[in-house]
Amino acid sequence: MVQRKLPSELEEEILIRVPPSSLARFRAVCKEWNVLFSDKRFANNQLACARPEFMLQTDSNVFSISVNLNDDPTLQVRKLTIDFPGFHYCNCDGYFVLYDLLHNRAAVSNPWLRQTKRIGCALDEPFTLCGMGYDSSRPEKSYKIFGFKYCRLNELQSTYYQRFAIFEFETNAWKFIDHANNLENSTREQWWCYGNVSLNGNLFSTAYDFETGQYIIRIFDFSKEIVKPFCILPCEKKDSNQTHALAVYKGDRFSLLEQCYKTSKIEIWVTKKKISNGDDGDNVVWIKFMTVSIPNFPRFYHTFSRYMVDNNICGKTFVMCCPDDKTRRAWVYVVRGDLCKKIKIDHYLVDGSCSLCCVYVPSLMPIT
Repeated sequence: MVQRKLPSELEEEILIRVPPSSLARFRAVCKEWNVLFSDKRFANNQLACARPEFMLQTDSNVFSISVNLNDDPTLQVRKLTIDFPGFHYCNCDGYFVLYDLLHNRAAVSNPWLRQTKRIGCALDEPFTLCGMGYDSSRPEKSYKIFGFKYCRLNELQSTYYQRFAIFEFETNAWKFIDHANNLENSTREQWWCYGNVSLNGNLFSTAYDFETGQYIIRIFDFSKEIVKPFCILPCEKKDSNQTHALAVYKGDRFSLLEQCYKTSKIEIWVTKKKISNGDDGDNVVWIKFMTVSIPNFPRFYHTFSRYMVDNNICGKTFVMCCPDDKTRRAWVYVVRGDLCKKIKIDHYLVDGSCSLCCVYVPSLMPIT
């Protein structure tokens, strides 16, 4: 009896929705699948369908934590293999930017493919690594890494500006860039490096404009290699007792978390429409997503905490991964309606205290 086979288009539609951990094993099923999983078109389609996960770095290991947002939320923890001794920073398209501060070395890694590539020559000047993106004006993604350092305008003034450090994959080299508007923006706005998010190939972060007294989103445009204001946040005034964090919502929108340190109350907004490539931010509209008013709810720390929001058949859901104040062990909190579930990460598997956490999308994109 001849075995029936699914049409290749339907087979691919099914496979792009399979978790990357399974796809990595499925390469050995047949030659056709091995070729398919190595195809950039398939990798891009899989990336668009993949669900975000938490990446947690402890004292000695790195883990991926997926959250099953059903009626009774659960966790699945997987240990990742990253062959590079360094701190793990922001990510883009499933790639992680790694920086070994002790030896002044950098690398890019895709832990699901167990690929790590050391990049370029190290910079002689110390700088702050912010994240990764790509030139979206080109047909093929041209990936870049962005960082900056503060430089004094001259010896007679105490005014500083931001000097950009950019690594281009295409040239395999670093370069420093100075722009005239960097001095103005640096004196007007405060740039926070922790919690930068990548969307449409660009890097976004919350900031405070001292001149206008408004909270804003700043964008680093990898195509033009400039930093500029993007849009105003739905926050009325400056308050030292508030913290703000940015995240990607539905893969093409922003969500914003604002938490009061005194009451632990959290308010979350999302953008009404998707953020298109080339959008200047003038037409961004924010809508209130949900409010979390739970006594003694944990604080959001920019270095150690990350969050994501979802809106599925179970309802509007807020998920936060953060460390315990005393032990620094990581926990996951899931809030939905009257549900507030604190989930213990398997401490037999996840050893040591939390040193870094981020949200990323598992990817099969090979490092070239």
